[in-house]
Amino acid sequence: GPAIPRRDRKEVWPRYCRLMLMFFKPWRTGTDLRNEGQGWEEAFEMFLVSCLVRIKEVMENMQILHECRDSRDD
Repeated sequence: GPAIPRRDRKEVWPRYCRLMLMFFKPWRTGTDLRNEGQGWEEAFEMFLVSCLVRIKEVMENMQILHECRDSRDD
């Protein structure tokens, strides 16, 4: 499947937010991920306030993997 987007690319930021919510926020329906009329970015920012430190560490490690690949390719 497609790669997980980078959080440091503005053009994929909404997609990144949506995927991180899907991966880490418990949900059964789409409204569990974000409120009606709420953007993915806003829902993600609200999630970050209350999510576990461990989840933030995993997301950080996902970004570090991208950065390591960049360094390897340079």
